Amino acid sequence: MNGDIREYAKLGLVHHMLYPECGKDSELHVKTLLEFIKRTDIETFDCCLPYGDEYRKRLVSEIKNCGKTVSFAIHFYPLRTMPLAASNPANFAQIWMILDDMIAQAASIGAEGFIFGAGTPSYYNASKEDFEAFDKFCDILCSKLAPHNITAMLEPFDMDIDKKFLYGPIHDCVKLAERITKKHKNFGFELDMAHLPLMREEFGSAIKRSAPYLKRVHLGNCVLKDKTNPRWGDTHPPIGFEGGEIDIPETVTILRGLLDCGFLDKNNRGNLLVEMTPFPGKSVDFTVKDNFERLEKAWRLL
Repeated sequence: MNGDIREYAKLGLVHHMLYPECGKDSELHVKTLLEFIKRTDIETFDCCLPYGDEYRKRLVSEIKNCGKTVSFAIHFYPLRTMPLAASNPANFAQIWMILDDMIAQAASIGAEGFIFGAGTPSYYNASKEDFEAFDKFCDILCSKLAPHNITAMLEPFDMDIDKKFLYGPIHDCVKLAERITKKHKNFGFELDMAHLPLMREEFGSAIKRSAPYLKRVHLGNCVLKDKTNPRWGDTHPPIGFEGGEIDIPETVTILRGLLDCGFLDKNNRGNLLVEMTPFPGKSVDFTVKDNFERLEKAWRLL
């Protein structure tokens, strides 16, 4: 492909994945995020805020005024143990105590997106009531985000391998989006390419079917075939990680799908973020440089 990929996409990174220890250390979270938002090689990023108001206060204005677009990820929400698809009144109230705080956090940093997974129960173990409860959740979430001009971005996950979430198959995600967008315009997908092999989805087909609702795309990797590998499952090793499912050839396929569906476009550049943890024994900067180079090589091969 001729030209720079940055002419077609707003490139970005995911802070809390590059610095996974932040979840255990709020001071480190603040320090690394303040440095991260100054990066000159990205136009957009995903982040979450640390626990503790004293830490959040040090970040809010800096993020809001950093000159980059940002999406808020509910990375610290316990999706495996507190289902968003809750019909029990007590569980429903507990969910919204946490989510209302996260919505306020997202609004405070000027986020344009609010990224969330469906959480449990797994697609294969769910009842009709679980799916109905999740529809209700999405309805409420979109209503609460709309006054802040924030889009709810559902991130599909695997259903029976690692995360084992409710959504889920691309076909069913699209059906959900069709239902929700009849009432709310601020709903779409953050499609993570690293999840697709775990979901048994083909890159090109998943992109094509998701296209009407694509708001944000993550590039990354996963280990699927070798269960003895310590990075097996949804652990987000970098593109090109040995034993992983995604390297330059797969990235070519992904970029072609995104270009064909119009997500990558000179007149309307899509948000394209690389989400990965660092290579073992290597620094964040080494990993970012390596994966951006792989992305550029894949772009040139189109």
